[in-house]
Amino acid sequence: MDLKLVETASNPAIPSPIKRDNKRPHQILNAAIELFRDRGFEATRLEDVADKAGVSKATIYLYFESKEDLFYALIREKVVPMLEQTIAQADAFQGPASEFLRMKAKGVGRLFAHSEQGAILKLVISEARRFPDLSDYYRTEVPERGLENLSKVIRRGIDEGEFRECDTEAAAAAFMFPLLMTGIWMNSVGPDEIVRPDETIDFHCENFIRGLQV
Repeated sequence: MDLKLVETASNPAIPSPIKRDNKRPHQILNAAIELFRDRGFEATRLEDVADKAGVSKATIYLYFESKEDLFYALIREKVVPMLEQTIAQADAFQGPASEFLRMKAKGVGRLFAHSEQGAILKLVISEARRFPDLSDYYRTEVPERGLENLSKVIRRGIDEGEFRECDTEAAAAAFMFPLLMTGIWMNSVGPDEIVRPDETIDFHCENFIRGLQV
């Protein structure tokens, strides 16, 4: 079996990473994203995922024990790698903090608006009350780590004289939340002509940077 479940104190069955040379579980995950986004997590059956992926239900059980396991795997395989890439880039980045913020706004912001990342975010938000363990897992694995890293980037800008002194944790949240909301909008109400996501992201980023600059 390529995906084994590991026990943790807070979550009884969190999937371990999928082997990259096995396409079948990724095929199943891609089908799950579409169905969870369009129908909701609770309304989607494993049989539906199997049909969408073109596999049998028994095949799903070779890799995932339940729908909850699928959700954990979506976060681990589709979202956490993006976050870890951002953290690594922040640690290695040598330029001004403002340039890193621009790079991340255009990259991460547009991913939320135009890709499966936004669909997963919408899914977490919509199902948070009914499945608190899943939302807790997402919160600790993604936003908590991401905001902490972004706060360090802003602090570096302050220490180097580029930004004014501020509450870096509040600033990190203020930077990210409009990007997250754009992703939620585009995967629920939008897309439409009311909100142009790319232009909105660019405007927010420049406005945010100007508010921090000395």
